Amino acid sequence: MGDEVSGAPPVVGDDAAPQRKTRKPYVWNPPPVPGWADLRAGGDRRAAFLRYWRGAGLKDLGDFAAHYAFRFMPIDLCSAIGAALGRMAGRFQYRENAERARANLRRLDPSLDDAEIERRVLSHFENAGRVMAEFSILHRLVPAGRITVENEEALLKAHAEGPLVIVSCHTGNWEAVAALMASRGIRWSAVYTPPRGPAQHVIANAVRARFGVSMLPPGAPGVRPTVRTLSEGGTISMFCDEVHHGTVMAPFFGRPAHVDGNLAIAVRFARMTGAKIFVGHCTRLKGARFHVTCSDPVVLPSHADPEAPLQDDVSALNRIIEPIVRKNCGQWYFLDNKFD
Repeated sequence: MGDEVSGAPPVVGDDAAPQRKTRKPYVWNPPPVPGWADLRAGGDRRAAFLRYWRGAGLKDLGDFAAHYAFRFMPIDLCSAIGAALGRMAGRFQYRENAERARANLRRLDPSLDDAEIERRVLSHFENAGRVMAEFSILHRLVPAGRITVENEEALLKAHAEGPLVIVSCHTGNWEAVAALMASRGIRWSAVYTPPRGPAQHVIANAVRARFGVSMLPPGAPGVRPTVRTLSEGGTISMFCDEVHHGTVMAPFFGRPAHVDGNLAIAVRFARMTGAKIFVGHCTRLKGARFHVTCSDPVVLPSHADPEAPLQDDVSALNRIIEPIVRKNCGQWYFLDNKFD
């Protein structure tokens, strides 16, 4: 998600010419928040102030209030309230999104019956609501024994040796991975897309900072800091399932491969710096309990020519993340976005 200028991904065949990125670089600009000076100025500026604080401003205040109220709740109660809010949102506020999620599930697995589709759509909205609420109690998950992990030894070894690119997906509660990594002494930098709401942005960054995550500047300004971090043997994380202007860019789900997204960026960083790539993902077991799975090091195709096209690399990485998303589509955050 973001405000990038759209560019249609080029079609790729087995004998296609080397691809070039067609989408313009993403440069993030924080949304303006009208202040007291705008109220005093009168005219259009005062009108903008009043519009904001009657709508988005009240929502921001509500987000802050809910975040701090949830911090004092038992973990399961906090998560359950988030699930209830997600159910209501899917039923009343996001009906079009729910229909799109149903269509996407039929496309992903034509064997699903109507009852199973409804179960997964409900799970999708519940999971989204839980994730938002659980920001308040993420720091309590590891001490409470709410996160189990599989195959972490190779990742810890690679982190100690550096550099390392950790690729992840928006499944389960992906933010819970930060709590787990912090508990293992892993310090890293994150490539991220800022939330749309100012309050959500402040909350997310504060929570991540608590886990020692260094947030890299979004979009084009973050390229040099990311390369520098990896060149110094550091670790970065990035999500390679992504949405651009409401359309899922990756996984490909049978569509032609392209180099206009984070899959290509991840392998470019790895090729440029010699970093190892690991894929990690989170799944929700029940309520506010999670399982994190780490892959073995990703082996990219051999290229004698450093200028070789990226589509082989991108396709290799997609073949790892796509089955993860398909298997966990009922708790995948982007299920209700367009695929075409």
